[in-house]
Amino acid sequence: MPDTTDTDDLHTALADARRELDSLRTALDTAERRRQIERALAEADAIDLETASLLTEAAVSQMDEADINAAVGELKRRKPFLFARRTPRSTAMAPRTQHDARAEHLAGAREAAANTGDRAALLRYLRLRRSA
Repeated sequence: MPDTTDTDDLHTALADARRELDSLRTALDTAERRRQIERALAEADAIDLETASLLTEAAVSQMDEADINAAVGELKRRKPFLFARRTPRSTAMAPRTQHDARAEHLAGAREAAANTGDRAALLRYLRLRRSA
């Protein structure tokens, strides 16, 4: 016949293990949510990740269904200074700049120096490269 103290000890140990398991699950869920928030903020170009993360966590904790992307979008709308500004890119071809012309001139001088083996061409190329 089992001893009642042994059974009570086993029940207590089992209850302790279940509480610890629940605690660990909660910590894991919190860490996973934090990782998802930081990832969403990084994709949204957050400048101050710590502040944006705290504000997003607070917003997500108040939601019925946790929608991290919606919380980040709302934060970006309400506090745009926490995020980097993206400059719109022009779709038109950019006009040739002076830098492009220099690069072409340097490439031509390099080719001439390599093909001819002329010392003057090599010195001209090295001079151009140094000033570029």
